[in-house]
Amino acid sequence: MDKLALVLCCMPLAALDAEAPSVVPLLVAVIAACLGEVVPPRRRAWPSIAYAVAAVFAQALLPFLPLAAYDLARPSGHDASAAEPARSLPRPAARALMCAAPIAAAATGGSTSPLACGLSAGLCLAAALMAARTRDVEVQRSANHRQRDALREQALSLAEKNRDLMDRQDYQVRVAVLEERSRIARSIHDNVGHLLTRSILQTQAQQVLHAEEPDTCEAFSQIGATLNEALDTVRASVHDLHDDSIDLAAQMRATLEGAPCPVSSTIQVEAAPAAVANCLVAVTREALSNVARHSDASRIELSLVEHPGFWRLSIADNGSSERAATPPASAGDAAAFATSTGLGLTSMEERVRALGGTFSAGPRPSEGFAVFASIPKDNRSG
Repeated sequence: MDKLALVLCCMPLAALDAEAPSVVPLLVAVIAACLGEVVPPRRRAWPSIAYAVAAVFAQALLPFLPLAAYDLARPSGHDASAAEPARSLPRPAARALMCAAPIAAAATGGSTSPLACGLSAGLCLAAALMAARTRDVEVQRSANHRQRDALREQALSLAEKNRDLMDRQDYQVRVAVLEERSRIARSIHDNVGHLLTRSILQTQAQQVLHAEEPDTCEAFSQIGATLNEALDTVRASVHDLHDDSIDLAAQMRATLEGAPCPVSSTIQVEAAPAAVANCLVAVTREALSNVARHSDASRIELSLVEHPGFWRLSIADNGSSERAATPPASAGDAAAFATSTGLGLTSMEERVRALGGTFSAGPRPSEGFAVFASIPKDNRSG
């Protein structure tokens, strides 16, 4: 827009001294201005410098000199650098002064009127000011864009931290609720259950003492039946509370907090029966204990995923334990290896196989040790 305005201002100046204005100076000036837009920033001023030099010898180019002054006053790629090379072009203000040479040549040569020279000089000054204003606008726009990007990045970071805090808060609340349910279940089992059991034994003792009194014995029998029914109800409630207090994902995350090294975990489970949850948590706890005792691992990878037909747990570390240093050479060696790895792996395997699952453990081909467990979704795990 600035250059278009300058062209419109320069056209009356071209017709001021020429009886038959030519379009050649206009075309040359437009070509130089267009080249200043398409060439690399480091060479932006070169077409305008060439135009200014040509205007010294061809004074017909003088009316459109403000276009060259505009490009000469704009900063080039060198001007944006803090370390200016010795071979770089002069600064924008110094380059803009190059336009004074053709104006002075035209004024002293006498072929151009003083009025045209003065108007050309004024337009060159206006072009330099317009270039400076455009430069300031571009700098401010760039600063605004940087600030906008920084604010957007900060907003995204805060939103992510807020989501993490909310997730952690929900997790802590869920763990607290589950712990409270488990405490209530234990309290009912330890207190009310024992009291009911003692009462049932007392009624049975009274039935023995009053065996010769049928009415009294029948009354104690009815009391005992009621107490047995109450005990069964309490046991069912305790089991329900205990099952509800088992959140596999929450318990797994709580178990990983005591890991001996950083853990990269992927936990994708909705719900699991109490037997399955207890088994997988016990396997994870034992695997982490083995890493702490037998490995120098610096990272653990855990994956717990619920598939449509089974639950899959895999735990691997990057350590160089003694077991991982000598991998079995054959299938027979692998079987011997699996049976000689101690009570921990044996206990894990028994837990998993009791639910109809599969279990394997051994050194990885590259590094470290891996534990794998898979439990199907069938009646035995329900």
